[in-house]
Amino acid sequence: MFEIEKSSGQVVAADTQKSVDALDQAVMSMAHLCASIVEVSRASRLPVSTPQPALANAGESLSKLIAGREDISHAVRELIAIQRTSSLQAVSFGCPDGLPQAQAQRSEPAVEADAA
Repeated sequence: MFEIEKSSGQVVAADTQKSVDALDQAVMSMAHLCASIVEVSRASRLPVSTPQPALANAGESLSKLIAGREDISHAVRELIAIQRTSSLQAVSFGCPDGLPQAQAQRSEPAVEADAA
C-alpha cells in the first residue's frame, strides 16, 4: 500500500479538475470557431473552397482536443487505480465534471474529503 498524504491527493484532484475544465472549454471554443467559420462564410457568400483550409485546420484541432480529452479520462482512471492501492483508498476527492463513471467505478465506500 502506498502512503500518500491527504493534502497531496487534494492537490492532484484539484489539478485534475482544472485540466478537465480547461480541455472542455477548449473543445467548446474550437467547436464554436468551426461553426463561426461556416456561418460567416455563408453570410459573406464566399466560395466554398475559400474558407475550407481554415475550416479543415480548425476541425483537425478540434479532433486533437477531443483525443486529448479521452487521454485525460484514461489518466483519471489510472489515478483512481493508484488511489485505491494507497492510504487514500477511503477518501473521496470527487470526480472531474464530465467523468461520472470514474466515481461510479469505485468499489470501496468513500468518505468525503475535507475542503481544501
